[in-house]
Amino acid sequence: MSSRLLFGLYALAFSRRIAVGFLLCVFCLTINLFGSQEKIDYIVAVVNDKVITLTDLKVSEAFGLFEEEIKEKRGNLRLLILENLIDQELVIPFASERISVHEEELDSFFKEVEEKTGSVKLQNMLVEFGMNQDDLKEYLRKKMLYQKVISQKFSQSETVSLKEIETYYSQIYVPSQKEKGEQPEPMMDILSEIELSIKKERIRKQIEDWLENLRKQAEIQINPIRI
Repeated sequence: MSSRLLFGLYALAFSRRIAVGFLLCVFCLTINLFGSQEKIDYIVAVVNDKVITLTDLKVSEAFGLFEEEIKEKRGNLRLLILENLIDQELVIPFASERISVHEEELDSFFKEVEEKTGSVKLQNMLVEFGMNQDDLKEYLRKKMLYQKVISQKFSQSETVSLKEIETYYSQIYVPSQKEKGEQPEPMMDILSEIELSIKKERIRKQIEDWLENLRKQAEIQINPIRI
């Protein structure tokens, strides 16, 4: 690689960091200048030039958009939500033309959120955020797009060996049942359940490794302001 090209790459990377840093600084200064007034929105993270705001965190929290993903995790709720929003921004660019969210799917997802939240409460929350239904649907669209990319990339079609099933049964299933004071079922009666559990754990690990690799290659900056 020529020295001129190498210098150009370094300059590009440096200018990108400067631009992202500038965005964060501007929002920090804005908060300081108007700190005595009502809290305003600000950037909490930038992922490859994609901005994640405090409002994004609050909306995701209020409507339970990552409830399933974080229900068994411990820690600061908004930081856990932020991790999921960062993952979304990393994965969505991998969506091909074949991966899209149809309006029927989006409407169905919206209905689920509405039923879980309650129609009146949902409308009140939208007013509180200064949003309408289409605004909320954009959050839902991104969530569904993320899930579709993941589903396409990591399928459950891989086979599970009998040895893996036996190991899972003896080392995980049986001890967990005894810990709960329950009698373990015979292995042959729960083969399909064990196979599914193994596949899910394998896919979870694959997704985790892939996301970790994406993070290493990405330009991610998180605003240190308390969220």
